[in-house]
Amino acid sequence: MSDTKNVKLGVCKVFYDGVDLGYTQGGVDVTVKTETHKVNVDQFGKTTINEVILSRDVTAKTPLAETTLENLVKIMPGAVLTEVGGSAATGTITIATNPSDGDTVTVNGVAVTFKTASPTGNQVLIGASASATATNLAAFLNASSLAGLSVATYTANASAVTVTYDVKGTAGNNFTLASGQASVTVSGAKLTGGTASTSEKVDVPTGIGTNLLETAKELRLHPKALPDSDKSEDFVIPLAATPGALNFSYQLEKERIFEVEFNGYPDPNTEKLFYVGA
Repeated sequence: MSDTKNVKLGVCKVFYDGVDLGYTQGGVDVTVKTETHKVNVDQFGKTTINEVILSRDVTAKTPLAETTLENLVKIMPGAVLTEVGGSAATGTITIATNPSDGDTVTVNGVAVTFKTASPTGNQVLIGASASATATNLAAFLNASSLAGLSVATYTANASAVTVTYDVKGTAGNNFTLASGQASVTVSGAKLTGGTASTSEKVDVPTGIGTNLLETAKELRLHPKALPDSDKSEDFVIPLAATPGALNFSYQLEKERIFEVEFNGYPDPNTEKLFYVGA
């Protein structure tokens, strides 16, 4: 039965790689374009007797109104944020003794479990020594695409892993560490030492030859009317990337906008291009 509640309006939040890109201006437009080949034979003249899909592409135009340096780095492939002065918050995860199977360490809310064999998901292989396990842990954390982990870098040094928040400033002090076993110890519940930089700039290269698929991350459009936990109406492109664009007017009554167009790419394994819902 038809229901007027199914007719919905409203703007969306834009999350890229799990990070909210902030306010937009003018609305977000999603376009799905499908190209087909119409099959004809002489006996039916110009009448189409069949139609075959040749390609399907998805794009999302997102005019970002928050033109911060951090957003510029996210939407301009190859851009590098350079900070002058200040320091990054740091902490240490120490492998006191080689962990037992099932021991855990929680890094910024993500529980990582040590396994003696065949690690999957958020699991790390226990090495032949505490030093080898620390190396495995650092490699796993650096390779993670989880938003809570990817904001830091991890360096193995003997039987310890140094955690460094990627952005200088006190925000990194909120990065948390915790351990429940004697085999693994951490240098306090939070990273320490983060101080703000005195100045920042973004260097933007030409980007020639950049492989956008290698930079692709999840783009999630979430209706603002729904709580963040309700993803039932989200529009998600699992692999989305943008070549980068700006539209700076510097006019009295016109805002500066990052005119970002995200292009979606199919997953090479599942062929999934996008999905809607949780």
